[in-house]
Amino acid sequence: MNKNTASEQDIINLSDNEKNQLTSQLSQILENWKLEDSDQLIILGLEETIKPRHLYMYRRGDKSFEFNDVMVTRTRMILGIDESLGTTFPTNKEYASVWLKRSVKKFKHKTPLELMLSGDTGMNRVWHFLDCTQGWRS
Repeated sequence: MNKNTASEQDIINLSDNEKNQLTSQLSQILENWKLEDSDQLIILGLEETIKPRHLYMYRRGDKSFEFNDVMVTRTRMILGIDESLGTTFPTNKEYASVWLKRSVKKFKHKTPLELMLSGDTGMNRVWHFLDCTQGWRS
C-alpha cells in the first residue's frame, strides 16, 4: 500500500493480516522515534482505549489496532511525518528522534513532539513544516 495514496476507506477495509502489518509498522515508527509508551498512545489517539502496559501485545503482533476514523487520520499523519523525516534526515535516521524533542523557533520554541501530542492540528503543523507539499493539498 502506498502511504501517500491510501484513502481512509482503503485503510478501514484492510484484511486482518494487513491491519497486523500496519500496526507493526506504526509501532516500529513510534519506537524509532524513542517515545514513551504513554506518548505513543496519545499520538495514536488510543490513550482512552489501550493501557501503556498492553502495547507490547501490539508490538509483537498478537493484536492489531482498531482502525476507526480517528485512527485512520492519525495513521496517515504518522506515516507522512515519518516519510518526511526520512527525507529531511536521509543520512542519519537517528536524528529524527532528536529533532522531535528539540524546540523549534517556527513552533514558538515548542518541540515538534509537544505539538504532536496536542492533537490533529499539532500533528498537521509538524507534517506541513516537514513536507511543504502538504500545505498545497489542504
